[in-house]
Amino acid sequence: MNAKYRNFVLFTLLMVALLIVFEACQQYYYILQFDLVPLSDFTFTELMIGQAYRWLIWLMITLTYFGTIIYRGQSDELFKITRLSTTAIHFVLLITTNVVITAILRIIINDLPMTIESLWDNCVFYFFQKTPIYTLAHGAMVGMLHLVNSNQNLEIEILDLKNKNESEPTDNPQALSIKIGMRNKIIPLSDIVWIEAYDYCVKIHTVSQHAYAMRNSLKALEKRLLSHQFLRVHRKAIVNMNKVSEVTYNSSSYLTLDNHTKVDIAQSRVKSIKTFFN
Repeated sequence: MNAKYRNFVLFTLLMVALLIVFEACQQYYYILQFDLVPLSDFTFTELMIGQAYRWLIWLMITLTYFGTIIYRGQSDELFKITRLSTTAIHFVLLITTNVVITAILRIIINDLPMTIESLWDNCVFYFFQKTPIYTLAHGAMVGMLHLVNSNQNLEIEILDLKNKNESEPTDNPQALSIKIGMRNKIIPLSDIVWIEAYDYCVKIHTVSQHAYAMRNSLKALEKRLLSHQFLRVHRKAIVNMNKVSEVTYNSSSYLTLDNHTKVDIAQSRVKSIKTFFN
């Protein structure tokens, strides 16, 4: 796991632990203040456990959701805070999922009848009880990931400049140099089948079926490889057009490569691909 994401996960775990303690204390205060339940009927530990399972559900759903977005290289869609409408949609989906699952578990744990009315009542209860604090917690996570995202993008820009000035001193590169541990792996351009955006890196797919991660961006590689039969066919893919065996044009256009991999074609790139082959 990337060190920055590891720190983010640790921060999230600490935040969840504090929220569990806070809500347990809050619940304990309300019970005492309004004399809701006799003190002999519960312990503070039981209140902590009751809050813990709800927050553990929240944690698992949220980390899975954010992890999937990061793994698919779509973090810019969520973690750029300027895209408020997109971020709001993610918030609604996350909060709704958490509320529904928490409501279902409460019905099961308390051995209540699983009816539409019971589910609705519990969903409404948890929606009004949990939405404000869930929103704040999600906001804190998005803010942290926004900082990680911005930092990673800055590192990539620096690496792009470094690679341009040092790694490939020639304007006509015949190979890519990829640092693996303490050594550099030299991959001839003729051995590259396609290049895939992979979170904050790129993944180089070769004819030997091996894939190598490289700290660079597709945008930088696109400029360097343009004159070597490489073409940007999607925001997430550059293809060695010499390795293309078939092109399919329809509502979901794609390239079939020599190794039978199918690579999606963005509609905005269809014209440039047709021009290339013509």
